[in-house]
Amino acid sequence: MSYRILLVDDEQMIKLSLRKIISETHPDFVIVGDASDGQEALGLAARERPHVIITDISMPVMGGLELIRHIHESGEPTEIVILSGYGEFDYAQEAIRCGVADYILKPMRVSAVKELMLKLYAKHLERIESMQTRSSLSCEFFYDAEALFEMIWKTDEASVLAEAARVQRKITGSELQEEQKRSILLDLAAALQRQAELRGASVAFELQWSERLEELCELFRSMLLHAIQQVRSSRNWGKHPAIREAVQVIESRYADPNLKLDELLNQLGMSVTHFYNLFKQETGKSFITYLIEYRMDEAKALLERNREMKTYEIGERVGYPDYPHFTKLFKKTVGVTPSEYKKLLV
Repeated sequence: MSYRILLVDDEQMIKLSLRKIISETHPDFVIVGDASDGQEALGLAARERPHVIITDISMPVMGGLELIRHIHESGEPTEIVILSGYGEFDYAQEAIRCGVADYILKPMRVSAVKELMLKLYAKHLERIESMQTRSSLSCEFFYDAEALFEMIWKTDEASVLAEAARVQRKITGSELQEEQKRSILLDLAAALQRQAELRGASVAFELQWSERLEELCELFRSMLLHAIQQVRSSRNWGKHPAIREAVQVIESRYADPNLKLDELLNQLGMSVTHFYNLFKQETGKSFITYLIEYRMDEAKALLERNREMKTYEIGERVGYPDYPHFTKLFKKTVGVTPSEYKKLLV
């Protein structure tokens, strides 16, 4: 993995010395160019996008301080190291206030330069690893948001709290920095809001910010409980007890491959049209869609709890003895196949 470095100094010998020291320090270090003033450096930085710029403070045309301001204004996540002589202490202090990563004193000591560059590289690798971890977790949390929203939509408070606790344990137990853990919770709230919008549901997921992760987790839990109350208020479940009974039948018999709508209608004594309208009004879905999604939620839960179970066995446990049919429905509903979903859990 190349670590790209740009050198900026109006003294050619300084640049040659830095190039030699840095090239000998680590095989991943690549000098992408050198400039004699800040203006030339800006052009090179825009083209080469270095990870680090090592710049002198006092230079003609454009000095180091102005270069630093331009780099920060560009929004590029470039680290800046300043070269500072003993007589430039005031300039160095101002550069530090501008947010430089570190400084190198002139005359340069080879060991100090090498130590600094290795330290910056280690931090760079940590950031990359952290970003990869967060990217992986974000993908997982997308599916967690779907599962949580389904539980909220069913007003299953016990399952919502259990799932929320599981998700929070996954976040707090990760190797992410605390700020990133808080950001993941915000991302999850946004993903829940997106689920509500896709469903056309009038449910607001508003997570208040807190600098303390523990408090933010509690606010997240309160947000989920409030969402359940919003769903209950908008539905008035008691108005259609037949639909509650239908949902209870699905929850108790979802594993039965012979569960059919005709049988349920006979049990409820309702016509297809009347049942369809009421069920859609209460749940926002057709009976078949609700049944399939409930089965897929149970399949995901089984995949998470029973890592050794074969995927075809999971299909059988949720009412699909025909494995290709189960795989097709799972991918259509979840977005990935059961085997792919299982890999995401590793």
